[in-house]
This record gives sequence, structure tokens and C-alpha cells, in this order.
Amino acid sequence: MPYYFVNIGYLLVLCAFLVRDMLLLRSLLLTAQLIVALFSYTEGLYTTVTWNIIFATINVAWIVILLRARREVRIPDDLREVYHRHFPAMSPAEFLQFWRLGSLQTLRDSSLVKADTQPPALYLLMRGSARVTRDGSAVTTLPAGYFLGEMSLLTGRPANADVDADGEVEAMVWPTRDLLALRDRNAALWIRVQSAIGYDLVAKVQRVDQRATSVRPSLAVS
Repeated sequence: MPYYFVNIGYLLVLCAFLVRDMLLLRSLLLTAQLIVALFSYTEGLYTTVTWNIIFATINVAWIVILLRARREVRIPDDLREVYHRHFPAMSPAEFLQFWRLGSLQTLRDSSLVKADTQPPALYLLMRGSARVTRDGSAVTTLPAGYFLGEMSLLTGRPANADVDADGEVEAMVWPTRDLLALRDRNAALWIRVQSAIGYDLVAKVQRVDQRATSVRPSLAVS
């Protein structure tokens, strides 16, 4: 068997670690392990064959578990968009477990996050917008679909900006104490929560950078 064949297996392992969906990750790992096992068998590397068969068996078991979880747990229609946008790394069961830790609240002209303090909760804007200011200066306005208070949750440090509801907003609210308790009792689910927050942070930084870039030309003209 050509030697490049085994490189295909390792390339699939690399791809597995780059995807967010757990079912796809397990499927890629399973395929890679079977390829490496087949190559090792033709080369007489029976120890490598044995270990890859063991790894493949474990991944088969996980794939069955994930498929059962996805089949048995149905995400309500009104949450499908939120799930696919923010939480694709979670199984439907994990997503609903996390979602039920929070509550949907309507807030009006409320201070959601205060600079130099620890936010009381993690927010996900479902309707409306929020103003972000730092030292009294406007930073950006965030529309529905963004997390608020996530940086402090990840770092354990006080917030570095103020976030206020712009009029009436609707937000999913997870108390910080409940999220910290989740971190302590379910590390695997907490990692997926961090993944969702991390992707949101990247999108938020890109939004602020784009806003700053669009402002500079107008300043130059004036």
C-alpha cells in the first residue's frame, strides 16, 4: 500500500480537530483510525493496528451515543436558529440542558454590565440592542444575537466596559453563579459553552474593528 495513504489518515485527524460538531469530529477520527489500521496491517505493524482498532471501537460507541441523543431530543422550532448559530458544538441534549439554566427576561433601559465589576449574569440578546461604552465614550452598539458579559465569565476579571440596554430588550439570562456551578460539575459541557462564547467574541471584535475602520476616513476628510 502506498505510504501517502497513511498521510490521508493523519490529515483526517487534523480536520477532526478543526471542526466544532462532535458527531463530525468522531466520524473523521473513526475514518482516520481505520485507514491507519489498514495501512499498518499491510506493513506488519500489528501493535499500531491493535491500538487503532481500540480507538476506532471507542469512537463507534460515541457515534452511536451522539446519534441516539440527536434522534431522541428535539430542539423546539423557535430555538433552532439560536442553536445552529451559537451552539453547534453541543448535542441537542446538551444545548437544552444549558438553555434551561437561564431565563428569558424583558429589560428596559437597564444597566447590564458595569465596568470594573463582575457581571451578575451572562446575557444573550434575543431582541433589541445594547450600547457599549468605555470611560463615557461610545464603543459600539450590539444588535440581537450577541453575548454580553462573556469576557469576565471567561477570564474571571471585572468588565472593562459598560453595557446598557438601548430601550426595551429581550435577553436570555444565565446567572454567573449557576454557570460557575456548571463549570465545576460538568467540564465537558463547560468547554462547549466556552467555545460558543469564544466564537461570539471573535465576531464582536471584528465588528468593533470594522466600525473603527469606517470612522477613520470620515475623520480624515473633516
